[in-house]
Amino acid sequence: MLFALAVVVTMLLPRQPEKEVVKHSETDVPLGVEEAVVIRYGGPRLVARPYRRGASVTLRIADEVSQGSMRVYDVRYVVNLPGEFDVTDYVTSSDGLPIDDLPSFRVRGLTSLTKDIETRIREIEDVGVEIWHGYYETLAGLGVFWGLWLLGLIFVGRPKRAPKPPPPPREPSIEERIEQILRAAGQGELSVEQKSQLEVLLLEYWRRRLDIGGDRMAVACREVRSNDALGRVYETLEAWLHNPGAEVGANEFLKRYEEVQ
Repeated sequence: MLFALAVVVTMLLPRQPEKEVVKHSETDVPLGVEEAVVIRYGGPRLVARPYRRGASVTLRIADEVSQGSMRVYDVRYVVNLPGEFDVTDYVTSSDGLPIDDLPSFRVRGLTSLTKDIETRIREIEDVGVEIWHGYYETLAGLGVFWGLWLLGLIFVGRPKRAPKPPPPPREPSIEERIEQILRAAGQGELSVEQKSQLEVLLLEYWRRRLDIGGDRMAVACREVRSNDALGRVYETLEAWLHNPGAEVGANEFLKRYEEVQ
């Protein structure tokens, strides 16, 4: 009878909730770096305390998984100030009741390791991963290839440029043409065409000499005939070319022509 009563009393007594915190001993952590701890707890559901400005520890529950009567919490925390703190002080139950049976997890924030976040990251991440991308090398190679390709387009297989044709011979002046025909006259008889050219050239030459190039040909001929120096030469030219009965030859004309030059 007494045994049965003891069993009933035991069953009616409140049972101690199951709890387990997977943790290490007191942990030294650098300030400002997020750390993690796994808590297994069978009591009320745990939630993070509301954030307070200037809090020594900032905590969040990253994940929660149920395993039978237990809950497994992935807790992430950041120590903001130097000193020793209990991470479990920053969690509470979802119903707001205090939790007295959750073992402590103490950490100590240290400032000796770091003074700024960049130095802290270099201290913690010891393994560096370098991936060769070859970006600038590829650009340089493409630039060289483009330059060679452009030079090839300009110079390779390009037909040779044809040489420039020689400049046309200079047109002889009116004086040179007259001298050429007169030399031929001194060496022999001129053709009819040459005599006609000589008369035209001489009249044009004398018109320029007397500055009467704007006058009509008939007026210019009268001006030449009336000129003291050129009149006798012009009459000799007319007799040589147009009056065979005058018996005036090329030599006589050349003599008269040389006198007025």
